[in-house]
Amino acid sequence: MHTWLALLAAGTVCGFLNAAASSGSAISLPLLLALGLPPAVANGTNRLPVLVGLATAFWRFQRAGAIPWAFTLKLLPTFVLSALAGASLAGVLPMEHIRLLVHIALLLALALVLLKPQRLLVGGQSADALPITPRLHLLMAGVGFWTGLIVLDAATYLLVSLVLVGGVALQQANAIKSVLIGLASLVSLAVFVRSGEVDWAAALPLMLGSALGGWLGASLALGPRARQWIVRLLIVALVSEVAWMLVGLSRG
Repeated sequence: MHTWLALLAAGTVCGFLNAAASSGSAISLPLLLALGLPPAVANGTNRLPVLVGLATAFWRFQRAGAIPWAFTLKLLPTFVLSALAGASLAGVLPMEHIRLLVHIALLLALALVLLKPQRLLVGGQSADALPITPRLHLLMAGVGFWTGLIVLDAATYLLVSLVLVGGVALQQANAIKSVLIGLASLVSLAVFVRSGEVDWAAALPLMLGSALGGWLGASLALGPRARQWIVRLLIVALVSEVAWMLVGLSRG
């Protein structure tokens, strides 16, 4: 019972963070590993709460008319196909290599957010009025690949890419995120299900919690001070992840 409640709570926080900002997997993935799931199974199982939480957030964003569909659909094929390639590699890449990539990606994500927080808070335009450059397509391919491979902090990279390179306003970029990472998670999940790398019993409470958390997170992201909240949550989540990473390295 205690395990079920812990998974439910972790799913709620995961869904909230993923919908409002990023880094929800920093809560759910370590818990699945701590419960003794093999790394590949934990990685696959974690896609379910991510998918459910973002699906709930998508519903909220869509009802509010916050998703710029013309812009989003132009990025979708590159992002989803790259995610499929990343998920295919996840099952064969040694865990020690994945762990090293996670550490590097985490530090890079924190540096990107801390170096230019004001660029995230101000400026940006309506996405449908912006061109999609080859540079942005390349970044979408890279972020999509990482989404399929691990998904941890992929939303941070996506938000930074859309705002700093694409010129999209942060609040609108957050809505685009729910579509791109949500569909990429669905494609990636299919790969893990086919490989038998999903623990459905552990996934159920995570999914239930993530549905609630996604609704709450999207509601916050649609609020009047959404930009400030998104940046604050990004910084807090990333700093917490780095702290846990350093604690783990010191114990190892």
